[in-house]
Amino acid sequence: MTVRLVADAVFTVDAEDTVWRPGAVEIDGGRITWVGDPELTPAGAGTDVQQLGGLLMPGLVNCHGHSPMTLVRSAGDGLPLDRWLSEAVWPREALHGDDDVFWGMTLGASEMLLNGITTTCEQYLHPAAVADAALASGIRCVLTPGVFDMPGIDPEGTWKEHLVEASRVFDEMDGRSGRLHVGFGPHAAYSLSPAGLSAVAEEAQRRGAMIQIHLAETEAEGHVVEERYGMRAPAFLASLGVLDGPVLAAHAVWLDEADMEVMAEYDVAVAHCPGSNGKLGSGVAKLAELRARGIRVGLGTDGPASNDDLHLWDEMRLAAILARATAADPAAISSAAALRLATRGGGEALGLPVGALEEGRPADIIRLRTDDARFVPATNEAELLGHLVWAGAGYLVTDVWVGGAPVVVESECVQIDSARARAEVGQRAQRLFAL
Repeated sequence: MTVRLVADAVFTVDAEDTVWRPGAVEIDGGRITWVGDPELTPAGAGTDVQQLGGLLMPGLVNCHGHSPMTLVRSAGDGLPLDRWLSEAVWPREALHGDDDVFWGMTLGASEMLLNGITTTCEQYLHPAAVADAALASGIRCVLTPGVFDMPGIDPEGTWKEHLVEASRVFDEMDGRSGRLHVGFGPHAAYSLSPAGLSAVAEEAQRRGAMIQIHLAETEAEGHVVEERYGMRAPAFLASLGVLDGPVLAAHAVWLDEADMEVMAEYDVAVAHCPGSNGKLGSGVAKLAELRARGIRVGLGTDGPASNDDLHLWDEMRLAAILARATAADPAAISSAAALRLATRGGGEALGLPVGALEEGRPADIIRLRTDDARFVPATNEAELLGHLVWAGAGYLVTDVWVGGAPVVVESECVQIDSARARAEVGQRAQRLFAL
C-alpha cells in the first residue's frame, strides 16, 4: 500500500532545495514515489494518508562513527589524541567481547535514531557484532571493519587476521536487509604498515568496496608519516594504490594545498568531525576550501568517547560556525549548505542515494515537531531553514522511517529496548573503568 505522509512543511534537500508548505511524501516498497503539495495533487485510491503536521526532512547522515564506544564515553578527557588512544581507549577496547560491542552499538543506534540519524558509517573491531546490532536496530549502516596493527588493541590479532575477518564479513553480510553496506576500515597511514595498507586496498577494490581511513587528524601524525616515508599522507596513500577505489577520509584537518589537490584528483570524500576535532584539540578542517575544490564532504560525530554524544545537529551547527569564524565571513557556509552537509552531502560522501526526499530514493525520513519556541517565528521559508540549522535539536524529532519502515514512533525506538541497552552498557562499562 502507498503511504502518504502529510506535514506543514517538507524540506526535500533536492537539487533546488525545494520546500513544500504544506508538503507530502509518498512511500511505496520502501522508496519515495512522490513529493509535492498535497493540496494540488490528491492522493490516489487506496493510499494510506497520515496527517502528521510538523516538518518532514531527510534523515541525517553520520559519515564517521565508532558508536560502540558508548562503553567508554568521556574516557580520557583532556588528553591529546595519541595519549587518549594509548592510555584511555585502546586498553579498555582490548577487553571488549562481541556481547560488549553488540550492546555498545545498540545503545549508539538508539541514540542516533532518536536524534534523527538514519544512516551511520561505522569503523570498529568485532564487526559481526556491530552488524548484528545495526540490523536489529533498523538503522542504515555502512560498516568498515577496523584493520589495525597496534599494541594493546588485540593481543592475539594482527592486521592480517583483522583483514581476513573484514573480508569474511563483507562476503557474508554486505547488502543484508538492504540496509547494511560493508567496506574496509584501515585505521590510518601511521598505524598500519605499507604492506597492510596495500593489502586492504587490494581486497576492497576487488570487491568494489569503500575504504574509510583516518587521515590528517592531527599535525603530529602528519610529521610521523613524512619522517617514515618522505611523503605527506595523501600522496603516500596514493602511491600505495589505496586511493584508486572509493575512499572516505575521516577528519582531514591538516591538509595543505598539495594534499587537497591529491584528494580532488582521486575523488576522496571527507567526513568532517568538528566536535571531536575540537574536543581533542586537533584543529579545524578547511571546510570551505574542501567544498570549493569540489571535494565531497559530509559530517561525522566520531565516537562518543571523543565527542561525547551522537547528535549530528550539533555537528551541523558547529561546522557552519567554525567555517564562518575562521574565514571571518558569515557567508562562508550558508544555512542551506549546512543542512546539505548533514543530509545529502553525507549521502554523496558515502556513495549512497540517501539524504534527500526525491522520487526513487530510499524513504529515510524524519519528522520534527514545530510546536516549540525554537520554531517561532516562522513567517517564511528562510526563517524555517534558519531554525532547522541554528536551533534544530534531537529532542524535536518525533518519528523516523528507514526504508519506509517506522523505527521511531512518538519519540520511542520501535526495534530497540533502549532502557535495556542503557543498563547493559552501564553494567559492562563498570568492568572497563575498573582498570
